[in-house]
Amino acid sequence: MKGSHATVSAFLSTAISLIQANSDIVSLHTNGVAYIQEASATVVLPELPSPLSGDVAIWSAIMMNNQASFLQGVTSSSPSGTDSFFVAAGSDPTVGEPVEASPGSTVKTHYKLNKGTRLWDQNVYVDGKLVSSVSTSKGQTGEIFYISIECASGNCPDHPAHSWTNVSIVLSNADESFKHAGSWAHGASGGAVSSPDGGRTWNFDTINVPAQKAE
Repeated sequence: MKGSHATVSAFLSTAISLIQANSDIVSLHTNGVAYIQEASATVVLPELPSPLSGDVAIWSAIMMNNQASFLQGVTSSSPSGTDSFFVAAGSDPTVGEPVEASPGSTVKTHYKLNKGTRLWDQNVYVDGKLVSSVSTSKGQTGEIFYISIECASGNCPDHPAHSWTNVSIVLSNADESFKHAGSWAHGASGGAVSSPDGGRTWNFDTINVPAQKAE
């Protein structure tokens, strides 16, 4: 949950002032040539953090052009004593209904600007099944795409190593300058970026994030 534009999901009810740390693994900015109109990303859930303490979150997100709306699909560690993660789509001030997901599950978040309603439809799938859905942020366009880890509150252990697959971003029109070159932040490997259509659609190879604390 990013800065003052955070999503406080039903299962992440911590106030913004209590957020401990956040590390952006992927941070891709548009530059005015085009805007983000669709994105999707799938995280393969790792084992739960050990020890299970604090509020450990893994998420993808899109910052809107007005910098006041932040679309976010969040996977959060469950309360101590359970063996699942909580998952939901969200946007301040609206949040989707959280559900549980087990280690090894795939969690896909899909964001798309609906041309008819001009709302952003945000859907979360666990192992291919739709589990959470919200539509918000009317008339706004995507400016920044993120993949991040976060300690939302408490004394968080290391985030377990995990991977992101089938990451894709669709721009409003082709922009070759959107391409990322080089490595990603915080020791992440993989994630080579390519476009099959001259710069409008951007696909990523699997991104591997090593175990670490959010900073």
